[in-house]
Amino acid sequence: LMSAEKKSFTVRVNAELCKGCGYCKELCPKQVYDFGEEMNAAGYKYMAVVAMDNCIGCRTCMMVCPDFATQVEDN
Repeated sequence: LMSAEKKSFTVRVNAELCKGCGYCKELCPKQVYDFGEEMNAAGYKYMAVVAMDNCIGCRTCMMVCPDFATQVEDN
């Protein structure tokens, strides 16, 4: 039996690892990510989590991130 309540996830971007390539934004089926405005120590504008509640836990972002900067955890 499936629970009626939607599973929720915590989505994080490690700002220091992210280079702002946008792969997570392009491939996320639920538009969880967008380009951020803040810069990390290396001078990259890192990705921002803009719609965490939309996350369905597919972890596509984790699979496509070349710098292992995205993290999705079950709540």
